[in-house]
Amino acid sequence: MVMLYLVVRTLLPLLAFVLAWWLLSRLIKARVARLPRVPLNLPEHSSSPRRKDRRIYARKLRRKPGLRTASRAATAPRSWHFASAVLSLMVLIATVIAVPDGARFQVMVGNLIGYPGTVVEVQVPVAAQSVVLQAWQPALAQLGRPTAMRYPIARTGGEHEAHAVVPVQVRLLGDRMQVAIARPVDAEMLRAELARLAGLPVEAIHVQQRDVAPWRESSWQPLPRL
Repeated sequence: MVMLYLVVRTLLPLLAFVLAWWLLSRLIKARVARLPRVPLNLPEHSSSPRRKDRRIYARKLRRKPGLRTASRAATAPRSWHFASAVLSLMVLIATVIAVPDGARFQVMVGNLIGYPGTVVEVQVPVAAQSVVLQAWQPALAQLGRPTAMRYPIARTGGEHEAHAVVPVQVRLLGDRMQVAIARPVDAEMLRAELARLAGLPVEAIHVQQRDVAPWRESSWQPLPRL
């Protein structure tokens, strides 16, 4: 996971920079293609300060010695290219800032591919779900799983240790309420505690162990702070 994070942290900003530069270059080319062609006067001797214009002049006169008017395709102003470079650098900097630290990246990957968890399910009327969830809040708020990642810092040569918490997830499916905990727990003790807090019979609360992927399964949300 550390190697994956280091690769993403290095390559993602570079890919964002290249993509921004490519898109802006295509935009500039499209805008330039709509500009009118630039007329070239072709006297006996070209007086254009642009070396490229003088080459075009000489080439056209060699082909048609009697030619006195011609034109060339328009070119983008230098300010457009400068603005494109500045915007691409801004995208690079923004991507570097937006990349999460190692621990939060690990949490995001777990949310995407899944992790072993404990799922608590209870069937209560929709109107009472917020009351039950609020009653469970003290017990569930302590069940987030801490995670950490230690990785090197290229600029200083040292190491950085990042910390995050895999939150408890809640899903409401009609009159069913599910809670996913990203750690193994004592099922019987948890059922008894949740039943006591909400005033429900223990038999109404079901606990099972299974993989949970909140970003791939619909309706999962982190436990709200009530």
